[in-house]
Amino acid sequence: MKYFLFLDYDGTLTPIVKKPGLATLSRSRRAFLKKLRKASYIVTAIISGRMLSDLKQRVGIGGLYYVGNHGFEIEGPGIRITHPKALQAKPILREIKTKLKKSFQKIKGVIIEDKILTLSLHYRLVQAKDFRIIKRVFPGIVRPYLKTKKIRLTHGKKVFEIRPNINWNKGRAVLWFLKKLKAKKKDLPIYIGDDTTDEDAFRLLKKRGLTIRVGRAKRTCAKYYLKDVDGVYKFLKFLALEF
Repeated sequence: MKYFLFLDYDGTLTPIVKKPGLATLSRSRRAFLKKLRKASYIVTAIISGRMLSDLKQRVGIGGLYYVGNHGFEIEGPGIRITHPKALQAKPILREIKTKLKKSFQKIKGVIIEDKILTLSLHYRLVQAKDFRIIKRVFPGIVRPYLKTKKIRLTHGKKVFEIRPNINWNKGRAVLWFLKKLKAKKKDLPIYIGDDTTDEDAFRLLKKRGLTIRVGRAKRTCAKYYLKDVDGVYKFLKFLALEF
């Protein structure tokens, strides 16, 4: 029996921070994840809305599987794939990015994160009075693309996520991954995440695996929850027989 371990990055392996660029792994936690990688009965994948190259740089551990851009990019031992339909949507996302920058360039605290295959608009640092402007203007920018079904929009923790309108998400990426690596019925998928986009994986793994949300939520498809990032590492150490 093997554990197929899927770990979100922001809010799961690292605490939520004010700016995406500040989310870094501590030296001790990176060292632990390196040990975890060596466990023969655990297959580890880091799965994130971050761009694959950014995710790999932040984790910085070879031999792991990395799933970036909400599942549109997957890379690891023997695997390197980018969803072809996501590549086709790049011009549309560039167009939306231009409109977002023009509309919100004077609003302090707005961060528009260009991840090539997806876009994120972070507003954690935006003052309440300015967020009212975003709430008024943002729908008008994305509505034409939503009406023509060119994009999908999700709302995470102080962030709007703009993605190509493809029937693909973290959950579907996980199922693809399990099939690709020929996981057996006796193997146990474990997914740990903290945000709205992780709900897709919780939903699809509900009957097959162990689903764990970091932090309580009024509505979630996860079976269990861990209080915080410290709780995640305590669980992982238990899994790695390091308790």
